[in-house]
Amino acid sequence: MRNGIEHTTPVVGTKRSEDSGLHRMADWTGRARILVVDDEPLLGQTLSFMLEENHDVVVAHGGAAALEQLSQDPRFDLVLCDLDMPGVNGQSVHDTLSLKHPKLVRRFVLMTGGACSGWAEDFLAGYSGARLEKPFTVADVEEVLRGVG
Repeated sequence: MRNGIEHTTPVVGTKRSEDSGLHRMADWTGRARILVVDDEPLLGQTLSFMLEENHDVVVAHGGAAALEQLSQDPRFDLVLCDLDMPGVNGQSVHDTLSLKHPKLVRRFVLMTGGACSGWAEDFLAGYSGARLEKPFTVADVEEVLRGVG
């Protein structure tokens, strides 16, 4: 792990661009490159274990680490981002993507755990993107992956 970013399965042999749309191609093998953003290391690792058999997963421990990762390499097919994190929260990650990597916004999925603070409820009221309610399954992630883009 470096700077709060944990890389699991490396991407081999496939070049991707920020707007590659790789997951929509007819000959796609099903291996998406997924960024998991969560401030709880155990949850990030659990999601990585759930997904790494079929996908290339990068785990960023918190919003600041995610923005660092995205500034260095924004080539992801899916960004799973926790909403309620200290410091740089999911709303801040979303807002930064909107400005710096707008094509990634349609592949941005908020993970929420139910009870939300006032700011989170306000943000969610105006948020029209994909959302996963915790707890969720690998099948839920696969369904979201098919629907984004």
